[in-house]
Amino acid sequence: MFRGLAVLWALVFSAAAWGQSVISAHSGVIHYIEGQVTVDGAAIHPKSTEFLDVKPDQVLATEDGRAEILLTPGVFLRLPENSSARMISNSLADTRLEIVSGSALIEVGQLLRNNAIAVEVRGIEIALPKQGLYRIDTDPARLRVFDGEARVTAASGKIDVKRGREVALDAPTLATRNFDAKSTDPFYRWSARRSEYVAQANVISARTASNSGYSSGFVSGGYGSWAFNPWFGMFTYLPASGIYWSPFGSPFYSPAAISYVYFPRSFSAPGRMPPAPSAAPATSSRLGGGGGFHPGNPNGTRGGFAGAAGRSSVGGSGTRGR
Repeated sequence: MFRGLAVLWALVFSAAAWGQSVISAHSGVIHYIEGQVTVDGAAIHPKSTEFLDVKPDQVLATEDGRAEILLTPGVFLRLPENSSARMISNSLADTRLEIVSGSALIEVGQLLRNNAIAVEVRGIEIALPKQGLYRIDTDPARLRVFDGEARVTAASGKIDVKRGREVALDAPTLATRNFDAKSTDPFYRWSARRSEYVAQANVISARTASNSGYSSGFVSGGYGSWAFNPWFGMFTYLPASGIYWSPFGSPFYSPAAISYVYFPRSFSAPGRMPPAPSAAPATSSRLGGGGGFHPGNPNGTRGGFAGAAGRSSVGGSGTRGR
């Protein structure tokens, strides 16, 4: 009932609500944490809707916890337990970070023009120039590309790593090989649920922006942005146009595209949504996106709201799970 009232409130008071939207001017916003998380050794305990950030040269570490950090608009960094990352540069034009220990998943929903993402692991640079999903581990040191393409640069040379391939970062020479993308772990599945929950917040925010008179290309010269959703108490990603399909299978709507959900008569078949890219259904199945908002059922959910079992101090309900 509470969520239903939130949606109704969003539609009625959309103009006022959109005024609360925030566009991040830098990378490193700590969007969501669970358990024990520190920055430069000091435990952080954000209050509801309070979003701290990781500044250049600071190290965010998870002990018995997990964290989700917002980088450039549309790019998420997620860390599991016993992992740490150092922010080298938080500029949108040149976001650089180092995975110091543990593991990380980076979801690149969209890489905007003049924005760049690069990751360092043990002196090796990994550039992420394309939309996709990338996993980096430090022990053993390796990169896995679930979707997209990465460029790895080491002393021994350079190599492009494409979808379904992995590369050992501590080998004498760089070489790629296939890996089983269906073999996942609790951290991977937690990341899928986090992505889904952020996508659910997108539906209200996109509709709110649309009701307020915003359409395709409403910010940053036609590029997407982070937008704060006051009902979910979290940020979500708004594409500037069209629909972005997460590698986990969840849709993110632009203010213009969301009208298709609320006005299905725009299509030849009632209730029909624009199809996902050809790879999206297989990707969703392969990556285990789980339940949540489904484009064929805009008034309901396919499997309930992700994370209903718990609650977090930041960014909506908890989705720890195992």
